[in-house]
Amino acid sequence: MAPPSTTPNNGTAYINGKVYTVNEKQPWAEAFIASQDGYFITIGSTAEIEAQARQQKLTVYDLRGHFVMPGIHDAHVHLLMSALADSSQIRMPPELTPSNVAEELKKGKCLCKYGHANQDWLVGHSYMVENFSLEALDKDFPDTPVVIRAGAGHSAYLNSEALRRSGYNIESEPDAQGATYFRDDQGRLTGEMAENAMSKVMTTLPQSNLAHVKRVLMSGIKRLHQAGVTSCQEASANTIMLQGLRELEREGKLSIDIQTHIVYAPDWIGEERAETLHKTLDEAKTYASKHVDTRFVKIILDGVPLAPYHTHAALNSDGKVDESKLLTLNVHEAVRKYDERGMTMKIHCTGHGSTRLALDAFEAARKHNPKGPKHEIAHCSGVHDDEYPKFKALNVTAEMSPAFFFVHPITQASGGLMDWNFPKMLAADAQISIGSDWGAGASPDLLPDVAKVVDIVGGGDRNLGGEKLCRMLTLAGAEAVGREKELGSIEVGKKANFIAVDKDLSQGDFEGASVLTTWFEGEIVYEKS
Repeated sequence: MAPPSTTPNNGTAYINGKVYTVNEKQPWAEAFIASQDGYFITIGSTAEIEAQARQQKLTVYDLRGHFVMPGIHDAHVHLLMSALADSSQIRMPPELTPSNVAEELKKGKCLCKYGHANQDWLVGHSYMVENFSLEALDKDFPDTPVVIRAGAGHSAYLNSEALRRSGYNIESEPDAQGATYFRDDQGRLTGEMAENAMSKVMTTLPQSNLAHVKRVLMSGIKRLHQAGVTSCQEASANTIMLQGLRELEREGKLSIDIQTHIVYAPDWIGEERAETLHKTLDEAKTYASKHVDTRFVKIILDGVPLAPYHTHAALNSDGKVDESKLLTLNVHEAVRKYDERGMTMKIHCTGHGSTRLALDAFEAARKHNPKGPKHEIAHCSGVHDDEYPKFKALNVTAEMSPAFFFVHPITQASGGLMDWNFPKMLAADAQISIGSDWGAGASPDLLPDVAKVVDIVGGGDRNLGGEKLCRMLTLAGAEAVGREKELGSIEVGKKANFIAVDKDLSQGDFEGASVLTTWFEGEIVYEKS
């Protein structure tokens, strides 16, 4: 009779690898052993591990000389939003015109009756709609509410039915803080809007039922595995997502470590009313589990430096924050409140003004609570020269995202409004993590995007850039969420989360690199066919 599967001889020995551990004390190895419960228990040479495997009668896995490293930590994803968009809603061309919008909506990839993605609502996703025409959309969809999300998730286009159902006054909707409404010559809403103007529609939009939420979460996690991601930070967690994750955990189906930044404000990014989001924040611990860490909060402080909106909060000539662009006004109070609870704040900032305001809020919290948690600035695409030293001084992580914008025509044409300045962050000795911002028009595949900044990060030294980026993609992310003792490197006692790649990323060879296999807690969760 075979011994139980919980005994030590049920571990697996991995040999013949080119293993980059991201552990400064032992940066390279050839082989290791993962225990039956998914932890690294021995790391060494192939000869050493083979000998131990023979002695303990372990299963042996040949890595065939492939480059192996810890699993990737994606510091910024919108898992539920992305998975719903990919599986249940309509993915449209990057730029739409009135002449083809209806055609594209009708051939959408949906699960529900008549192609309606959210009950009887049609939801589409595009980068931008050129010369949007409310009349054209109303002609084709007079009774069906239609919402097209765009502008990296910061704008939307609605037809008249969607405006009516959401409670907008088409004739005379009042302006509001941080809300951008587009109007015709008579002051009527045109259906195009941005930032806080989306609050009514996004909190009215019907949510999927819990069974479907679980289904798409599983699909999204599989997509992350394809990108080599074994740990991530969800940047817009809401109540139904946490309920779905809790049920999946109880069913033993979660194969990712996920840190959930529960939305504080604005409510439209959480697609849920503020009062229920705040209640969920108060009850965050009840949703925590082995793979779900709920000690995190999300605030969007300003918009995006993208035309035609330019909703980022800049600095005025007197060095003051342009408060007209702020989407959340009570950031100091919110930071202090959750800092006292030991919760990490991720604050979206894209302008010099918003970044300064967020750092000021962190500084005030640190004076009040010197031993409080590490916090984060999300995006870091607009940082004034005076602010770079504050990241290290205040123990704030510079979360650089979306990676697909690091080197991009839009970035280069922004006149300096979009600047992910790795050299200045590194010179300030700031801790840097990297996120895809999957859900804002991006994909979770980080390797092609970071390939564009290898030389920049290494100061012209490609090998140095590769080593630094590998750390940013793994251990730095684990440090940002306070889990560096469990995740982020191949070390004895840590989780056996690792990937095999067809190129040596430590040498900066990211261009064209492909994830071959992803392991989570010692089990294969993805293999390239």
